[in-house]
Amino acid sequence: MAETDFQKKCIEWVETNYWGKLLIVNNHSNGFTNKGFPDLTVFGDKKAIVVELKSDSGYKVQPDQIVWRKRFKEVGTPHYVVDKNDLNHFKHIIRKEFGCESV
Repeated sequence: MAETDFQKKCIEWVETNYWGKLLIVNNHSNGFTNKGFPDLTVFGDKKAIVVELKSDSGYKVQPDQIVWRKRFKEVGTPHYVVDKNDLNHFKHIIRKEFGCESV
């Protein structure tokens, strides 16, 4: 599955299951983001996390992405990498970080 298709699955899952509780943003939908910035940002009650998605193509985290991960860590924003189109891993992260059940 292409990474863009995986992004859509993650976005649809959050929007379907957490409507009104969480907001998920595709950071690259307009193509004008900083190189290496994570793919998704999820906002909840007084908290945000960022998620870098990797398809099953073997594409690895790049140096620019590592710089962003360090920046987020320095300000206390959780940064995750989800490999190989693992939607269950993504769901686990959302549940862990926001401690909320789906609707």
